[in-house]
Amino acid sequence: MDLKKNIEEYTLVFLDLETTGLDFVMGDAICEIGAVKMEKRRTIQTFHSLVNPGKLMPKEAYQVHKISDEELKNAPAFKEIADNLIKFLKGSIICAYNAGFDVGFIKHYLKKNNYEAPDVPAVDILSMARGLLELTRYNLESVARYFNLDCSGGFHRAIDDSLFAAKIFYKLIDVFKQKGIETLEELVSLCGLDNDIFQAQENKKIGVLRQVIDSEGVIKARCFSCARRVEEALLKPLQVTQEKKGFYLCYQDKDSKVLRISLRQILNLHTEPSDA
Repeated sequence: MDLKKNIEEYTLVFLDLETTGLDFVMGDAICEIGAVKMEKRRTIQTFHSLVNPGKLMPKEAYQVHKISDEELKNAPAFKEIADNLIKFLKGSIICAYNAGFDVGFIKHYLKKNNYEAPDVPAVDILSMARGLLELTRYNLESVARYFNLDCSGGFHRAIDDSLFAAKIFYKLIDVFKQKGIETLEELVSLCGLDNDIFQAQENKKIGVLRQVIDSEGVIKARCFSCARRVEEALLKPLQVTQEKKGFYLCYQDKDSKVLRISLRQILNLHTEPSDA
């Protein structure tokens, strides 16, 4: 997939789940899926289904989304809707608020039912909000209220939350565009879910950086700084390190200061003559 086009030139699917708990490894299951497919900021298709989780709803989960065992007893099992869900997601960019949670559950239950998860880019709207806004809380409701969205209908039902996620996404995209960030490649770098597509992008950066380090060369990098703005600079890469939260570049700036930056913040780079 070509990642270099403007994000709004792609078909985007805004996805949200309700579940019986927070950890599929411990047996928590999906009980509702809502998704909205959009092009050019217009809804073209929706997907919604309750899902029988195969277990009773814990009291704590019910208090969040108010989905009862009575509502779910005649709902389809996940394997009964998997084909339609895969078709709905195929060829689109997945966007979700705390995407790791929703995509993690989807991938787990697809694999459990012998399906391949769609290999598509996924953008985390929560990461977008954290990268741009200065708030005390970053949950869906807090960010929706920050943007003065109508919250009278409440939260924690899948189709409603997917629509909130879409509205917040476009608010954030408008801010990113003002800063000069608008391609899918840039958003995957900054806010992409750590999947095969994201890792392929990171590996390209690492390959270039290691070649430049070996030749003691210089790169021209376009980065999203901690000051929340795009900056371009000549850097002398010194070392690429892997830490729990990802890869980091240790580099020397034009003043010979040694600094460090996450590879996520490097939007694009290219080599320069070493005496630049």
